[in-house]
Amino acid sequence: MKGKLKLISGKRIESPISLKTRPTSSKVREAIISILGNKLKEASWLDLCSGSGAMACETIQKGVKRILAIENQRETSKICRKNLIEVSKTMINSLHVEVICNELISFLKKGPKNKKIGFIRDYPSYEQKFDFIFLDPPYESDLYELSQELLLSKKWVKKSTTLICECSSKSLPRIHNGWELNKEKFYGNTSILFLIPNQALNYFDDTGSMH
Repeated sequence: MKGKLKLISGKRIESPISLKTRPTSSKVREAIISILGNKLKEASWLDLCSGSGAMACETIQKGVKRILAIENQRETSKICRKNLIEVSKTMINSLHVEVICNELISFLKKGPKNKKIGFIRDYPSYEQKFDFIFLDPPYESDLYELSQELLLSKKWVKKSTTLICECSSKSLPRIHNGWELNKEKFYGNTSILFLIPNQALNYFDDTGSMH
């Protein structure tokens, strides 16, 4: 079963109708896009538990250059891929879009140089870390904290990376000490946490890569 979702631009994309999938509401998507704004131009975006890919589709329309989306459910990942490709076709600039069907934690453990990632094969000399990471797992899962830790320890992030967590307002996830809360927004039952790497912990050397 598939439904339809409307992007901020008015373009419609497919949405899986499943109890396991909870699409990011248009209100939350609009809020994230308005907060990030022009910073998305030419940026790279890692979408974790991507679902239909609605959030990543919004960022494509704001000019991101590279998207890697990770989704555990095979049918949902197919819908995500279709949506991202369709939206990217409407853009003048070329961009790299990739969807990988994989369980989140085992994927993050392999780090951004994982040979499964097509971008690594096609553009080996390009920056492999991400400017923005969107994390939207099932609200009650324990994936928030483990993901925060692996994003740092497996070198997915740069000093300037922003991690955006969508979570339940009723049970906010713990923030790993490698991250700092930069901004917090509440929209009814949904909260958005904007996290930045904790520079004081010296996870990074001067080149922006991590120890």
